Amino acid sequence: MFRFFTSKNNKVTKDKKIASTVKKSQAAGSEKPVPAAGDNSLKLDLSNCQHIGARENQEDYFAVSDLNDKKKVAENGLWAVIADGMGGLDIGEKASRVAVKVFMREQENIENADPIPKRLKLAAQVANTAVYDSAFDEKGEVDLGTTLIAAVVKDEKLFWVSVGDSRIYLFRDGVLKQLNRDHIYKYHLLKDVENGIITKKEADNHPERAYLTSHMGLPQLPEIDQNLEPLLLKAGDRILLCSDGLSNTLSDDEIKLYLSKNEKVKAEEMVKQALIRKNRFQDNITVIILSYGNNSKKINGEEG
Repeated sequence: MFRFFTSKNNKVTKDKKIASTVKKSQAAGSEKPVPAAGDNSLKLDLSNCQHIGARENQEDYFAVSDLNDKKKVAENGLWAVIADGMGGLDIGEKASRVAVKVFMREQENIENADPIPKRLKLAAQVANTAVYDSAFDEKGEVDLGTTLIAAVVKDEKLFWVSVGDSRIYLFRDGVLKQLNRDHIYKYHLLKDVENGIITKKEADNHPERAYLTSHMGLPQLPEIDQNLEPLLLKAGDRILLCSDGLSNTLSDDEIKLYLSKNEKVKAEEMVKQALIRKNRFQDNITVIILSYGNNSKKINGEEG
């Protein structure tokens, strides 16, 4: 079983409101440390937070493994997923909710003997079909879609899969690295630049450069990004999953600066940093931080 999260429609109107609208909720049993499989000296700390930003609806949806089920976590690893819905109103909310619930349900139904990369890809494909099918209802076809980023930590190894432009970062030894690639038209334009079809200036100013080239809700996924070989984690590593409400507001240098803090890193504080900008078009923000190493004390969750 898994814990699913959405946010209430809280909006920031004054600086003093920021702290109160970024709410926290402790997951049951979250005070107990979850040791990394095979090495009880290393622990994994989980922090998550979500905020509606300046939007009318919360179209992000996320989930993490049920930390109360220690046996399942030990056998299956810790799973975390974020979906950023598109379509406006309740359309995007529906897409992200369907994607996350089907993804988490499907991976639980897959035989544990299968390699994790295979399980991640299959779960993403099944979730994509579910989002695509949900676009057809009694009202006819609607334009519905969502991004998805998911990570699994098991036996000191990290696996991930992504579709769209939600991101996963690794912060290690003072260096921040985006592990996945945004599925946006920008990269197709850069290929045209390499082939001499257009100029770099034309690519940089193209009005469609940020358009998604792959997302959940299509008949077939044009692009799926994942690591086929596991990334071996080391003490001090921090893994960040986020929707573009964060990555479009804070620069990589700002994210790096925050993750480099010696004290325990909280997703709530990172979300506050984005909200302080008071961007009147601020998108929904969802953040999950996995801190791996000897300094981690417990697993906790924050929800806005």
